[in-house]
Amino acid sequence: MQNLLLQHNQDIKAVQERVKFFFSQKKKVKIYHGTTNSTRSLKFEKDKFVDVSKLNRIIFINKEEKFALVEPNVPMDKLAEETLRYGLIPPVVPEFPGITVGGGIQGGAEESSSFKYGMIHDNCLEYEIILGNGELITASPTENSDLFYGIAASYGSLGIITLVKAKLIPAKDYVELTYHTVKSFNEAVELVKKKTGEAVNFIDGIMFSKNHGVIMTGNFADKINLPVSTFRKSTDEWFYLHAGKISRKQNSYSELIPTKDYLFRYDRGAFWMGRYGFKVMKLPFNRLSRFIFNNICNTRTLFRLLHETNISQRYFIQDFNLPSKNSLEFLDLVDKELNIYPIWICPLKPGKHDKLSANFIDTDLVFNIGVWGEIKKDFSDFVQLNRGFEEKTFRLGGRKMLYAHSYYTLEDFWKVYDQKWYKALRDKYLAIDIFPTVYEKTKVSEKYKPSIWSGFWYYLKSPFNLRVS
Repeated sequence: MQNLLLQHNQDIKAVQERVKFFFSQKKKVKIYHGTTNSTRSLKFEKDKFVDVSKLNRIIFINKEEKFALVEPNVPMDKLAEETLRYGLIPPVVPEFPGITVGGGIQGGAEESSSFKYGMIHDNCLEYEIILGNGELITASPTENSDLFYGIAASYGSLGIITLVKAKLIPAKDYVELTYHTVKSFNEAVELVKKKTGEAVNFIDGIMFSKNHGVIMTGNFADKINLPVSTFRKSTDEWFYLHAGKISRKQNSYSELIPTKDYLFRYDRGAFWMGRYGFKVMKLPFNRLSRFIFNNICNTRTLFRLLHETNISQRYFIQDFNLPSKNSLEFLDLVDKELNIYPIWICPLKPGKHDKLSANFIDTDLVFNIGVWGEIKKDFSDFVQLNRGFEEKTFRLGGRKMLYAHSYYTLEDFWKVYDQKWYKALRDKYLAIDIFPTVYEKTKVSEKYKPSIWSGFWYYLKSPFNLRVS
């Protein structure tokens, strides 16, 4: 631990010096992590960013007090694998293994345990943060608490998280998952509401059409006499296809899934968006082809290709958070106006202090509705479609997650969020002169020019990090 802390302190001093230089120049910069799970096209220019990609170590796991000290670029699969050795797990583990601890906090990430535990940031105990002037401070519920709560879902616009003290909970080797087939949006919504009141650890759902879906509930379990399914091997079926097959055959079905397989069950195929890669490459989409091309069907590779090929504006990729009372109306809107399926449903615990978070909604239960699929529209129609759903979400008392394409006008954006509070926080913690605002960081202002084959070439040359020009 001591050697790791020594290396950590050396690395953050270098980051501090870089930040101090940009602060003295009053020059706004981006924060380079090396990877991203945003769907926006991100560009990094030399001498215009702060590189924190080295901060990728697990410093310490305290089994007795159930917490971990981790640097922000630790990916969730690495953290989960290490904590599971101690029989522990973070309460909320996002479904994509490449999502980092810092990225999950700054992006307001969630998963199927979020109805119980909230978002990733709701399960953090303390942050070490570099401010806009290079000063290093600690933020917690009792120290710099306004920044501690404010930095959640702030997308690097308030400071640079350099160390996280994260809560852990007991886990077991398996998750017992039960699939409940539903025949309507209403049945799905009502079942989710019912199950959130029961003793379960995980809840999420997939609607394959307006009249067919599956709600899945899970609990940690020891090895018992149930079938076992896995989802990380190349010979395994993609999870959503597996769930769809079960839901067409049985009204209720239970099985065991190794815990790590469950946590990252949507990795292969990026839920179902990976199927469009087969379409772009004009390849058959079947179990044999998914086996052959398995190495490029994981989310780390698919997100990297999404950025290198600039094809994200061919797809509607959005997560909308709605108060439970309006979730059914929103699902009907998605069916009528988009007709994109499958749709992901994930219940969330409402936020309390995290004013930038997508779950900061006055409701008993938040419904995250993930709508991801292909749309055939030109750029102006694509923008208008997104704007329309931004407005509909606001009208229904909801928020969208900002990892994706955002086209809000400045005025409409600050109708959703507390601008006075946010500006005061940026001023107090010296972020104004160096970090772009959350609006500037998340708004899309240009049309991306697709470059499919050149994008593949850049990926092959440098498969691990985002490109710097």
